[in-house]
Amino acid sequence: MNYPTNTMDWNGKEIVVTWIRADSLKDITPITQVYGICFNDKNEILICRRNKDSEWQIPGGHPEKSETTEQSLEREMVEEVDVKVKNIKILGIQKAYPKEKPNEFIYQVRCICEIDELLPQTPDPDNGDIWERRFVPASEVTNYVKWNMTGNAMFKDAVKKFSKN
Repeated sequence: MNYPTNTMDWNGKEIVVTWIRADSLKDITPITQVYGICFNDKNEILICRRNKDSEWQIPGGHPEKSETTEQSLEREMVEEVDVKVKNIKILGIQKAYPKEKPNEFIYQVRCICEIDELLPQTPDPDNGDIWERRFVPASEVTNYVKWNMTGNAMFKDAVKKFSKN
């Protein structure tokens, strides 16, 4: 099967990223990120950025040792963007590795979920930042979150899966 793949620069290293649509995380390790594509009741997607000079992204972060994927996402949503979510479902994974070391890969989980509650914004406990958050129409999310071909495929899959719920 052909999966969308692109190469990106990450801190001066060429990283190969492949989007793989999946409903299960069986045998997927190591997982280094859990991010959420969060929909509100208007079919808009939540995006965020650390400050006005940062790029837009979707919220999420690194799982802690004893957490499930769902617990990681729930915690990161509250810490970063002060949002409670519900109906979390696995959407897929990004497999990422340095171009010169294809056997040193990691997995980054992507989920879809629904916004349950917007909380008053507070500083992120990791760094003290108050993240800017914004809802954008699902059809326009790639105008903000510019993650190349893999990101475009991920958002397309998210909209398709969410519309089936």
